[in-house]
Order: sequence, then structure tokens, then C-alpha cells
Amino acid sequence: MTNSQERQAQPAFWQTATELPTAIFEAWRKSEHAISPVAIVATVDLDGFPRAVPFGSLRAISPRLLRLCSFHGHDTFVNLCRDGRVTIVMVSPPAVAVSVRGRAHIVKPQMEHDKDFAIVDIDVEEVKNDMAYRIVIDNGINIHAKEPFEIWYEAAMSELEELGE
Repeated sequence: MTNSQERQAQPAFWQTATELPTAIFEAWRKSEHAISPVAIVATVDLDGFPRAVPFGSLRAISPRLLRLCSFHGHDTFVNLCRDGRVTIVMVSPPAVAVSVRGRAHIVKPQMEHDKDFAIVDIDVEEVKNDMAYRIVIDNGINIHAKEPFEIWYEAAMSELEELGE
């Protein structure tokens, strides 16, 4: 198959959007304290280089608003306080690979559940479809809270979910 024939045979994929498409919104809109698909959160470090880290607490509050909780002592939190630019990546079977650019701001400097954590909102500016049409994703990154932290995680997710828009 030639490149031209291959391009004609590919399914129509969206390229960019100003808000989360329905499938992406639903994947990150977990409720009842469930762990969302792992989000790779990239911030700008003090030296200008990207720093990326996985998060399981990310929630889609609306198609234009994401929320997560972050430990005060984590580089990600420090970077978000200093420079709110952020990119978030999700890869999920069978065909979701997106990157979301946005701006972060602290909405709750100290969570009631744990004063060492803050709640951070991210205003979605651009969603980019990074899924290659030639592949299928067999599995994503799955995580769960360790046994002694299940109650902590459930309480933290409850506070995130109850904050509202």
C-alpha cells in the first residue's frame, strides 16, 4: 500500500480541540473515588526543562476543567505554583492517546483531609489527539492505592469530587 492509499484508508481522527472530547472527558470523569487512568503531568522546572510525573488523582470536572491533588513538597506542586503551564498526557486502550495543554492554579492550598496536600485546577486550553492510526494500545498504566492508604485515597478523592466547579 502506498502512503497516499494508506492516508485515504485511515479513519477520520480529530486533531485538536479547545475542550475534552466526550470519550476523554468520560475517561477522566471517574466518580465514587475510583482511580482514573494514569495521567502523566508535565510541568516546567526551574531550569526551563520539562518534568513529568504520573498522577492517579486527576479528575475531569468539566470538558474545560481538570483537577488534581498534589503534595506540597513535590516538584510538580512547586513548579505549578511558580509557572502554571502544564501538559497532561493520557494513554488508554484501545485507541486513546491525548495531550492536554493548560494553565494551573491552586484552588485550595490545604486540603481538609490532609494539610500537606493542595487541590489544583487546570484550565484546558488545547487538547491534541496523539493517537497513531497504525497502532492499537493493548494496555495502559494501571495503579491502585496500597492497602494502608486506601482510606486516605478515598477521602482525598471525595474532597476533590465534592469541591464542585
